[in-house]
Amino acid sequence: MEQLKCPLTQIKMKKIFIVIVTLSLVFSCKKDPEQNLDYCELHPDECIDIRTVKDWFYFDYGSWWVYEEENSGMRDSVYVIETWSDTGSHKFLTRVHSTYDGYDYPYFTQTALETYKNHQVKKENRSTSVYRAKTKPGDFVAESICFLFYPEVGLWTYNYGGPESGYNNKLEIINYYDSYILDSNNFSDVVRINEEHNVVEESQSTKHHYAYGIGLIKKELLELCLILSYR
Repeated sequence: MEQLKCPLTQIKMKKIFIVIVTLSLVFSCKKDPEQNLDYCELHPDECIDIRTVKDWFYFDYGSWWVYEEENSGMRDSVYVIETWSDTGSHKFLTRVHSTYDGYDYPYFTQTALETYKNHQVKKENRSTSVYRAKTKPGDFVAESICFLFYPEVGLWTYNYGGPESGYNNKLEIINYYDSYILDSNNFSDVVRINEEHNVVEESQSTKHHYAYGIGLIKKELLELCLILSYR
């Protein structure tokens, strides 16, 4: 009988040991829920969906605008002749055609910087850029950045300004207007961008105003004192 006591005792000890180890593993796996959240999940008010950059530039095929120069009354009709959008990302292409100069002006995005879950990015950072080109068959003029996203006032970059200025073209977001009145039209969420040497405009100093859901509403070529406004 003495020989049976030891094995029974050993078996009980093993069972107790297994229970203790299991309980310690359960408690060790409990973590702070916030440790699994990224920056934008912890600070949703400081972030935005990067795909909303399209709302300033992406429009359906056939969309059109009419601009008028304030001094001469010269008009330019511009319409979308090609359009593409990747709904799962920030990438898009909107190609507009100017009836005044006969050139096409494609707007598009390329790469994106740090992106969090559900396409969220920090508002305070430049997560992507919108490019603008000027071209027609047999004559590619130029291509450069025209817009920074998210458009926080003060955000800027050095940009290509043409052969004479090289990359010494400072593009900067000067204002963001919740409401902007232009010729009795009231636009919402308007971004004003200054450029020292706009290569698409023959390296002139320019000011562009882009409205959310509308696109370009005003362009000022400072050296020629030319102001084109949306009509």
